[in-house]
Amino acid sequence: MNAKVSRQIFSTIKIKFMITHPPLIKAKTGTGYSQNENSFDAGIEIAKNAIKDTTLSDHTLFLLFATPMHNSKMLMEGMRSVIGDKPAIIGGTTIGIVTNEFLSYSGVMAGGAFLSSENSFYTINTESSIKDREYDAGVNLGKKISETNLSADSSLLLLYDCLKFTHDESDQLLFNLSVPFLEGILSQIQQWPPTVAGVGVIGDMTGASSCAIWANEYATRHGLASVVISGSLKMDAVILQGTSPAGGYHTITKTEHNKIVEIDGRPALEMIDEMTGRTMSWDEYPLFITLGVNNGDKFGEYKAENYSNRFCLAIDKELKALIMMENDLKEGQEVQLMRRDVDFKYIQPKIEMLKAKLGSRKPVLAFYIDCIGRVSAFSGMPEEESLEVIRHLGDIPLFGIFSGVEIANIGDGVKPLDWTGVVCLFSEE
Repeated sequence: MNAKVSRQIFSTIKIKFMITHPPLIKAKTGTGYSQNENSFDAGIEIAKNAIKDTTLSDHTLFLLFATPMHNSKMLMEGMRSVIGDKPAIIGGTTIGIVTNEFLSYSGVMAGGAFLSSENSFYTINTESSIKDREYDAGVNLGKKISETNLSADSSLLLLYDCLKFTHDESDQLLFNLSVPFLEGILSQIQQWPPTVAGVGVIGDMTGASSCAIWANEYATRHGLASVVISGSLKMDAVILQGTSPAGGYHTITKTEHNKIVEIDGRPALEMIDEMTGRTMSWDEYPLFITLGVNNGDKFGEYKAENYSNRFCLAIDKELKALIMMENDLKEGQEVQLMRRDVDFKYIQPKIEMLKAKLGSRKPVLAFYIDCIGRVSAFSGMPEEESLEVIRHLGDIPLFGIFSGVEIANIGDGVKPLDWTGVVCLFSEE
């Protein structure tokens, strides 16, 4: 596969591919995007580009995401004027869109992908506001999930609004926490499926725009939704970390909610200053300093899939504390400072590992959830790592979004992740 890349602006890339035709498959898939600022017209364009001449079955699932400037109701009405009322639509806000031929995280845009099968393969459940009641919302959603056809062969996709307050609503950037609602879900289903992936949607890097989750007629801020994938289709996933430990273990010795106040008995900011060799100012820590938790053998070989990362969201200079994305880093827990890799060579083996999981199954669609902090405009990377994902997925139709939080299987559990990409691959026998 050859790719010709031309940059339109610093954050928009259009790619032309020479694509060979994949083997004949029963499931039908497609992707589409639009930069039309009119939401109704954008919905029409996405639907037409995605389905082309395809006849959709009664069992069709559309993933639909859009920047906050779009009106989700009008966007879906535009889509339904093309696809009709039977297909289910689920998605939420995003900063940007990725497809096989397009990558952008600047301006107004929307995009989607569909899966259409001869047989039933999905069940959607939703829960009302998770704001200040994350655990209870998780329990309620878990009850609904447990009443579906969830089995040992099922896969689970989760979506939630990760922004608790916009800047207009609070002088402090606060997030809805995913750890409590994951604990709530698990309390009802008892055991996680072998593949769980999820996205905490976000509208921009500054917290100025509110977010939303939608599922057909359900559309709300602070929403929580799930899709159980079963039957003829299956979802597998792989985590793209892009980090490695930069030093030894350090113990968190004092916390306040999602603030790390002390590490190794000393003020957290002073310890990070020492751990980084005093090469950065404290003001540079937000969205850069990343702490990793090793969920595997403490002294074994480094395995990226055993690590759950947390990055610093902000700092409290008065307390000399790190303000983290989640509140699950507790006193007594050991963490390591993580170094961000600028070499994308780790991506190809991960993609090949994901493809190998399929065995005799045929891949039909890839869904990529990528932390917005990993894009070149914010990370300082010389290139977009999403281009490597596109390149190594080859002929497989791809739809991706940029996220605030990613969720995936870590060891025997399911955890929220930061500075991470999660590639989900849908397949059929």
